[in-house]
Amino acid sequence: MVVIRMNNLYEHFGCSSKEELYQKVTKDDDSVRSLVDFIDFSKGQMNSKEVGISSPQNFIEFVTKNKMPSKDEMVSVFCSTKNEPLHLSRYKLHDQDDLKRVLKEGLHAGGVSMFNLSNSSTSTEKEAEMIDYFKTFGVDVIDGFSYNEFSDTITSSKEMIPYSRDKYAPSVDNVAESEGHAETAYNLTAYNLQNDIYTYQGFDEFTSFFANQEIVGSHMLKDNTKVKKSLKVGYQYDWQESFGVIACDADGKVVSVKELFKGSPNASIVDKKVFTKELLSREDVSKVAVFHNHPSGIPEPSAEDRNVTKGLKEISEKLDVQLLDHFIVGKKNVYSFANDIPEYVSSNGEYRKSIEKQPKAKGGKQHAFEM
Repeated sequence: MVVIRMNNLYEHFGCSSKEELYQKVTKDDDSVRSLVDFIDFSKGQMNSKEVGISSPQNFIEFVTKNKMPSKDEMVSVFCSTKNEPLHLSRYKLHDQDDLKRVLKEGLHAGGVSMFNLSNSSTSTEKEAEMIDYFKTFGVDVIDGFSYNEFSDTITSSKEMIPYSRDKYAPSVDNVAESEGHAETAYNLTAYNLQNDIYTYQGFDEFTSFFANQEIVGSHMLKDNTKVKKSLKVGYQYDWQESFGVIACDADGKVVSVKELFKGSPNASIVDKKVFTKELLSREDVSKVAVFHNHPSGIPEPSAEDRNVTKGLKEISEKLDVQLLDHFIVGKKNVYSFANDIPEYVSSNGEYRKSIEKQPKAKGGKQHAFEM
C-alpha cells in the first residue's frame, strides 16, 4: 500500500503548533513571509469593488488596509491581462533571494503585469531598477506608488496626487458580490501560489485559530471591517460548512468566538439547543453575531440560510440577546444580513449606523489605467 503524505502547514514553516505559527505571523517573521502575503492578499480583496484595477484610487483601495512598506521594502501586486490582482508580495529590495521568490510566486499565480508600492525613502534610481528587473522577465510595471509614513499618504507616479489612506477605509457594507457577477468575480489562480498553501494539512485549523485570535477583543461596531476580514481569512477555504458564534458584551466588545458546528460541503446543521446553550454559557453576553462559510465561494444566502437566521433571531431575543448580524464567508467577500436584509436580524440602530455606506474620497478627475 502506498501512503500519500500531505504537506503539513506547521512543518512547512518550522513550527510545532498553531500558537507558534500565529506568533510568527503577528511578528511578521521573514520565515512565514508567504503566509503573511496570503493573508494580506485575502484582506485586500475585500477592499476592491471592481474586478480590475482601473485607476490609482482602485489600487490604493486594494492595498490600504495591509501593512505598508517600511524603508528598503516594496509591495508588488501581480495582475492578469485585465488588471485583476492575482498575488501580493512584500519584500526586501536588496535581497536577491527575496526578489526571486516574489518573481516565482507572481508568475506562478499567472501575473503578466504589476503595480509597485515603495516607501517614500526609496530612491528613484532604486524604483527604476525594480521596474527594469521585472521587465527583464516580461512583467511590465503599470504604475509605481510611493507611501509617505509621515503624512500617511500614497501617491501614484503617473498622477502625482497624494491620497490619504484613512479616506480609503473600505465601506464595510460594500463587500457582498453583485448578483450578476457573483460566480465569476473571484479568481482561484490567486490562491494557487505558495505551493497551494491552502491544501496543506493544518491550514483550516490555523486559519480558524487566526480568525479567533484577531476577533476576540475587537469591537463589533468600531472594528466591523476587521471582523469580516478575519472571518474571510479564517473560513474562505474551509471545504465544509462551518457555523460559529461571535459573542459580545453590552458595549459591543467581542468576548468569545466559538465554532459550533461542522457540516457537509453544501450544508451545515444548526442545532437550536446547542446555540441556546452557548448563549446561556456566559452572563456577560448581550449581543451576538453568527457566521458560516459557503465552500462554493459564493456568499449569497440560500432560502435555508434565511430561515435559520429567523429562528436564531427569535431564540436570541427571547433570551434578551440581540442578534446583530449573520455573516456568510465567500472566497472574495463576506455577506452581511444586517446590511442587505436587516429584517432578519435584531434592530440595533447603533450597529446599523456603523455599517452604513461611507462616502468615497472625493477629488479631481481620476487617471485611468489601460485594461
